[in-house]
Amino acid sequence: MNVVIYARFSSHSQTEQSIKGQLKVCYEYAESHNYTVVGEYIDRAQSGKFDNRAEFQRMIADSDKHTFDGILVYQLDRFARNRYDSAIYKAKLKKNGVRVLSAKENITDDASGILIEGVLESMAEYYSVELAQKIHRGMSINAEKCLSNGSIPVLGFKVNKADRTFYVDEEEAAIVREIFERYASGETKAEIVKNLQRRKVKTSIGNEFTYNSLSRLLKNKRYIGIYLYKGVETPGGMPRILDDDLFYRVQ
Repeated sequence: MNVVIYARFSSHSQTEQSIKGQLKVCYEYAESHNYTVVGEYIDRAQSGKFDNRAEFQRMIADSDKHTFDGILVYQLDRFARNRYDSAIYKAKLKKNGVRVLSAKENITDDASGILIEGVLESMAEYYSVELAQKIHRGMSINAEKCLSNGSIPVLGFKVNKADRTFYVDEEEAAIVREIFERYASGETKAEIVKNLQRRKVKTSIGNEFTYNSLSRLLKNKRYIGIYLYKGVETPGGMPRILDDDLFYRVQ
């Protein structure tokens, strides 16, 4: 039987090593069952909760070509962690004569296999929802303590890796103060952006400044010490870079 291998890892906890491990197990399984692997589809840093995965969608579309009879995955949760999506895509694959095979889970073709597969898919979805709840709960706890939740901080701030607290990067903070002072003194956004671009001053994520990125910077209340999370403001939650007078003159 000709099969393709589908491998996937999620961005929150796994790396390229996860892909190598999945492929190794799948190839060993294929060899032991005399399957011929005719292709690989690999999604990196993609959640199994959603179906908008480029390689996954390409694989589903390629099943119409009838070049393979099975899709081999490390475990069923690599295929999908959403029972609805799993059922929809397995039905489409079935019409094309393609089965989904698990290298690590012993699922037979009889009635008990159908039951076991359903239980495994339910467990995968449960785990996915539970993990999301834990992540959101952890982020809420971090927010209560005014700590970083992992995103890149705005220009002027850095994150202490040891305790996730914010601190002021004085070199970047000087640029922030300069921008606010120049705008408060009457310079236009276009003039400031042109100057920043000429000097090759970058945003916090390393991009060239634009009118929109400058506008967002000038409105950011974090510069007056306000921590922001999901629309909730916590005064004093961030180290201050600007005084209120300059910030509100700019507003």
